[in-house]
Amino acid sequence: MWLDAKSQRHAAIEVAAYLYKNDNLWIDQRLKVISMCLPSLFSFSAPLIDWPESDLKLLTAVWVKAYKNAWNLGKSTATCLFTIPRDKGGLQVKLPLGTLFTSVWGNLERCSQFNDGTRQRLALCYQEALQETGCLDVLELQDVSQHLSWKAASTNEVTFACYLANKLDILVEWDPIHPDLIASAPDATLSALACQVKLPLSIQIEGVMLTATCLKIGLDSTMTILAGDIQYSIHLDGQAQNPGLPSLRECISRSCGQARWLYELSGMATDPETDEWADGVKAIRIPQHLGIGIGTSKHGPRTVSPQSKRGQ
Repeated sequence: MWLDAKSQRHAAIEVAAYLYKNDNLWIDQRLKVISMCLPSLFSFSAPLIDWPESDLKLLTAVWVKAYKNAWNLGKSTATCLFTIPRDKGGLQVKLPLGTLFTSVWGNLERCSQFNDGTRQRLALCYQEALQETGCLDVLELQDVSQHLSWKAASTNEVTFACYLANKLDILVEWDPIHPDLIASAPDATLSALACQVKLPLSIQIEGVMLTATCLKIGLDSTMTILAGDIQYSIHLDGQAQNPGLPSLRECISRSCGQARWLYELSGMATDPETDEWADGVKAIRIPQHLGIGIGTSKHGPRTVSPQSKRGQ
């Protein structure tokens, strides 16, 4: 059972306080206990509960005291000693702010990878963050977030993640709702592309795994596939209903588990000299009743990587 946010925060602070007061271990034992307990305990709940700035400062103070006690350092030892890299004479300890940054961004990344409702919620949160700040992407949001207070930034998960990145002087390039992601692509685009390239699918029918080919799109959010000499109708999205067949997205997830981008799907490796490509973008023919879809880039996405503004 989940404790309330206040209890979670107090539990993390109490553990840090206990480790600070524990004098019955050798230095290496103290460091091992602290490094195993504090970051893992804090990062587990950090993305899921609200951490006011005052509570995080209190946790940081107790956290630093625990490390000072472990190394038998005096109270007057400068805190910056813990954040300086080891190759420059520091102790290179990850403090609560850095741990919170890693946990929050890690949680957003996990949400973006699964089409189980969390991704849809992330998309709404992401769009709200951009609309509220008047930004076009995450990079602009990180720049704008420096003018927000901790409390104001924490009202939106994506804004708060950008706020933490700015406080740590880290530049994060991330596009969670990229139109060329399989999970982000509209049903109309994904289904039209599957039919256009005759995407092969692995599907379980009556307890037997078969290989099927995408044929055509129906008028009721369904697709006709061909398995052997028999045609079947499957839904474009949603979960399979026993004894129904899995949806197109479920089949793609099972058949192309390693693919995240549309250009990674089987059949997308089209000769760039053909007329299907224009300026590196593949035109997808979408039935009129499904609305307007999008093109997909043959060259793949821009590299996504967190990097420090200082180049560290």
